[in-house]
Amino acid sequence: MNQHTGGAKAEASGKNENIVKSRLFKVSDYFDENNAFVAVRQGMIMTIPLLVVGSMALMLKSLPVPAYQEILPKLLDGRLVEIFSFIQSAAFSLLAVAIALATSFCYGKIKVKDEKADSGDCVIVMLITIASLAGYSGIQYDDFSVTKLGNTNIFAALAITLFTGWFYFKIKEKGFFKIRQRGMEADSLYSDAVSGIMSALLIVGIFAVIRQLLELIFHVESIQELLEIGVNSLFKQIGNGLGIALILLLLIHGMWFVGIHGNNVLETIMQQNFVVISAGTIYSKTFQDVFVIMGGTGSILCLVIAILLFSKKSGVRNIAKLSLPTVIFNISEIISFGLPVILNPIFFIPYMLVPVVNCVIAYGAISFGLVPHVVRTVEWTSPVFLSGYQATGSIAGSILQAVCLCVGVIIYLPFLRMFEERDGIRLIKNVKELVSELQRQEESKNFTSLTARSDSIGNVARVLAADLKEAVKNKKLFLLYQPQVDREGKCIGGEAMLRWKHPIAGAIYPPLIIRLAKEENMLRDIEEYLFDESACAISKIGKEIDRKFKISVNITNASLAWEGFESCMADRIEKYHIQPEKLWLEVTEQEALVFSDEIVDKICRIRERGHKFLIDDFGMGHTSLVYLQTNYFEIVKLDGSLTRDVLINNRNNDIIESIVNLGKSLNFQTVAEYVETREQRDKLAELGCDIFQGYLYSKPIELNEFIKWMKEH
Repeated sequence: MNQHTGGAKAEASGKNENIVKSRLFKVSDYFDENNAFVAVRQGMIMTIPLLVVGSMALMLKSLPVPAYQEILPKLLDGRLVEIFSFIQSAAFSLLAVAIALATSFCYGKIKVKDEKADSGDCVIVMLITIASLAGYSGIQYDDFSVTKLGNTNIFAALAITLFTGWFYFKIKEKGFFKIRQRGMEADSLYSDAVSGIMSALLIVGIFAVIRQLLELIFHVESIQELLEIGVNSLFKQIGNGLGIALILLLLIHGMWFVGIHGNNVLETIMQQNFVVISAGTIYSKTFQDVFVIMGGTGSILCLVIAILLFSKKSGVRNIAKLSLPTVIFNISEIISFGLPVILNPIFFIPYMLVPVVNCVIAYGAISFGLVPHVVRTVEWTSPVFLSGYQATGSIAGSILQAVCLCVGVIIYLPFLRMFEERDGIRLIKNVKELVSELQRQEESKNFTSLTARSDSIGNVARVLAADLKEAVKNKKLFLLYQPQVDREGKCIGGEAMLRWKHPIAGAIYPPLIIRLAKEENMLRDIEEYLFDESACAISKIGKEIDRKFKISVNITNASLAWEGFESCMADRIEKYHIQPEKLWLEVTEQEALVFSDEIVDKICRIRERGHKFLIDDFGMGHTSLVYLQTNYFEIVKLDGSLTRDVLINNRNNDIIESIVNLGKSLNFQTVAEYVETREQRDKLAELGCDIFQGYLYSKPIELNEFIKWMKEH
């Protein structure tokens, strides 16, 4: 009975977990598909360089080491401090403007991609956004301060940016205020600019009115100031205790999660009630900085540690590594914006929960006397463990921080896995789209760069290219071998096929591997590996098989143009003591060779050593016929589109028969790929094909299995 009850509870728990996960994934899908949220995330990511530079300068300026702080003002007569201050101010003083520009640009790019705008609209929206932000911030008044355009005003910047973008494109979509004059259509940029006059007037005017209404009705200069007054009046008469600490934490983190600088909104209340450390009280700003917000809002250091210890994604780990130096000093923007954590539904629960749990643990530890009270104010940029010791004057403070970190890591861990699972699902979907795009290019033979694109396909191409670099570096690529048999069914060798199993997206379409390698200049590294593995395989096969055989490998036009190509092959031949005639080279028909004198000489030298060249994907195109004229190739492999339909397409039969007859007259052998049925093989044999390869015989298999297959055939 107990076992049955336990099983039912586990099943119910699993169902509840799946329900939560499903709902979070749906919300994440909405965030991923919503133009506004996508633009905000991309805009925040684009500002990471500023955040890194500013954070590093702040960290170096306020490093809480007494000896360092004593000597720092004396270095270069105090100029070094000035340099750090300059960098910090340059990065953070106009951060709201930077985020507004970046987000506005990204929003405009999305609209251009959706074919709802022209490229000129992006710039126009950016200019209107900055004008609206400047006016809303009070740039027209004598008491204007540049701090109103800094990191404390990010929420206002985002709100103005998104409203401006949405309203501008909505006006354009509806065709309002579109000015048409004869001849203007020829200059679309001028036409867009003139048509945007009324939009600019309306949008800037709306924020001018909002600013006046705030001053007239509420006697404040901004919505954030109104929030500050409202929160402070709510907590005007407050005491000190765990309850009020938790309420303040939830308010701060709730604001931070949607982009509002929660610490600044509650700055007045913190200064009035919780800055001074008094006997008998536990909660204070120092208590919060030291034991609760470790790494920055959301106790983000716990997430960074969880990523470094348990994440399987190199991209996520790289972000964590990049943010670690600043997170140690409680500066969290890099990972909050870069991962992102802000505006990410999956991280909402741990982002809110971990600080609350840390607060309860730390409050309880001090209440029960396990850890001394906070006895001195500590700079908020003080690193973890050092800050715990400084605040309490005891190593127990550092131990308490370690306990809070461990608990935070445990809380963040399932949500990190959920985030990576969700990211994996999205990656798999995007990789499928990327493969489909490459296949469309292959069919049309109109190839364009994948990694240079600015859309989602370009993003996933760059992600895969980065992962491919890691795979090449760590030797995660591998070869499979597909047997080839002659007309009597005897195995004469096989084709070495490059494979890569991505840890998340699974088996990657092989032509995509080569395309990404070419675009990111990794082809030489891959081909060195390919020749080494193939030559090693030939050596191993030769020890088991006492008859003639060959292994063919695929190369590209770029391979032959590579200066070290010949020496690379020769080194492998010598290294593994194999005969050159056992290593054949396949050049795909899609890779049109440039027969320069240098390439021709290289091909001749390679053939003289005993290697044979094959034309892969041979059809009746102009390039294929040119290859036949060169006398450099001895074997042709029929294009799969011809062999697949040989039983149902008489025209294909005629083409294959023509190629075979032409090949015989020129002393070519003909290889038929994609042979899947006996009837298909018999028909191809009837048409005169010499060698067969396909699933009728075997799928691509590992080397040991391939050797066993050769022995049996």
